[in-house]
Amino acid sequence: MQESDVSFTNVETPPQCPICQSGRIETRNYGKKTGRTIGTAAGAAAGVAGVVSGAEVGAAAGVVAGPVGVAIGSIFGAIIGGLVGAAAGSSVGANLGKVVDDTILENYHCLDCDYSFGKSSI
Repeated sequence: MQESDVSFTNVETPPQCPICQSGRIETRNYGKKTGRTIGTAAGAAAGVAGVVSGAEVGAAAGVVAGPVGVAIGSIFGAIIGGLVGAAAGSSVGANLGKVVDDTILENYHCLDCDYSFGKSSI
């Protein structure tokens, strides 16, 4: 690949303060952080609700190894169900939080003049 083949069209330029034009901007990401936390909890709860099906799948896979395999398979199936649910919820929550940060909240804070502003002010 040649150097001229590289494109940076999706790279966002760092924001500048609309008041003092400073480039020293802090991104707060309150929506993203909150969304990720809520999404993780909701996803884990959904995963725990799906523990029965995960345990059944694990138990079915463990039948080959006998009673101990069924028990271990059930436990691992339940754990995997909870982890997958939490990961999916975290991702969805973070994406929703990013939308809130970009459209509703004043997500940027100028470190020079202490002004807070949103993406629409840029």
